[in-house]
Amino acid sequence: MMRFCFFFFIFLIGLGSLQAQVAETTVKRHKMAIFTPLFLDDAFDAAGSYRFSTKSFPKNAIPGLEFYHGAQIAADSLNSLNIPLDLYVYDSKSGSATLEQQFQKAVNDSVELVIANFAIADVAKYAKLAADKKMTLINAAVPNDGNAKDNPYFILINPTFQTQIESIFKYIKANFASRQIIVLTGKGTSENYIRSAFESLNKQKDSISLSLRFIEASDTTAVNKSIAALDKTKQPLFVIGSLDVNLGAAQLKRLSAISSQFSVIATVMGMPTWESISLSKSEFKGLEVIYSTPFYNSGNDVYSKGILAYYTKNMFAKPSDLVYRSFGLVFRFGRLLNQYGKEVNAHLDDKQFRVIYDYDIQPVFNNHHLDYFENKKLYFLKFYNGNLQQVN
Repeated sequence: MMRFCFFFFIFLIGLGSLQAQVAETTVKRHKMAIFTPLFLDDAFDAAGSYRFSTKSFPKNAIPGLEFYHGAQIAADSLNSLNIPLDLYVYDSKSGSATLEQQFQKAVNDSVELVIANFAIADVAKYAKLAADKKMTLINAAVPNDGNAKDNPYFILINPTFQTQIESIFKYIKANFASRQIIVLTGKGTSENYIRSAFESLNKQKDSISLSLRFIEASDTTAVNKSIAALDKTKQPLFVIGSLDVNLGAAQLKRLSAISSQFSVIATVMGMPTWESISLSKSEFKGLEVIYSTPFYNSGNDVYSKGILAYYTKNMFAKPSDLVYRSFGLVFRFGRLLNQYGKEVNAHLDDKQFRVIYDYDIQPVFNNHHLDYFENKKLYFLKFYNGNLQQVN
């Protein structure tokens, strides 16, 4: 990893706006910008000298550099296809220019589309800049809409909490409607929201309601009583209604311990945060675990294999999710820009240039007014007997 990051800083020396030109051609060249936190002013002094030793680096720059590198690899791939795209990269944590100044520079550079990697604290600021400058902006990382209103220029790639919970409920309804369902929850704002959303969605009259039983996970007596009352010959579904991975892991351990009481396999539905739980632990055995994620990469496509091979050979490290995500977005929207130009917003859900990830980008309306666009795609993954597979 140290060699990986130092490589980037050496590559970035002397670059200002960080423009990567792709594919010399006589046809119209489209322009895209990447905003990502590089912290270059922390790494280099005013004279351009690297502030750190060759064996160290500012660790706060790693995520931004990974996102940048994915974009750079995508630019090289577009170049091999003779796609006429100019890619500009801006350091969103620059100490010498404000975000507003850099966004204005992108406007002055005639940039047509921005792909941004930023923290939740900056969502509203980016959304406003996109609306004010009338420039299409893709929020590549944060599952938050920044309270965007009447903003057709703001595109959310990581679905909001609301969208993800609604998708989980719909998946349960479509696949486990006849199951015995117990929802184990905790105390907190997100837990309260999950319960409220499930109850509200379950009251909709479009189909048969689910038989949901909500139980506080910390109430051992109530949990044991409810489990004891279940028909052990029928498959149960336990939904862990909390984003807290510690609570989730504790409930998995609890359910694994009693799984032998059932003559059939018990299923546990987790949350999108469960990617960080090591489901292969022996203390979780005997359960079929399903959870969702907006970004699942099986690694079997040609581009994923190529990126992994490059990192293995040159970086002695594995590429992060940010590398793959940045690559996929720059490649996909670079091709869409080349195909549709200024009309790209009318083709956000075009599937012909799908790379690594599937997206289902749909308009979000409020009182019949378009607020923004959001990716509605969620992957559902099942882990059982040491195997992880996509099940939708």
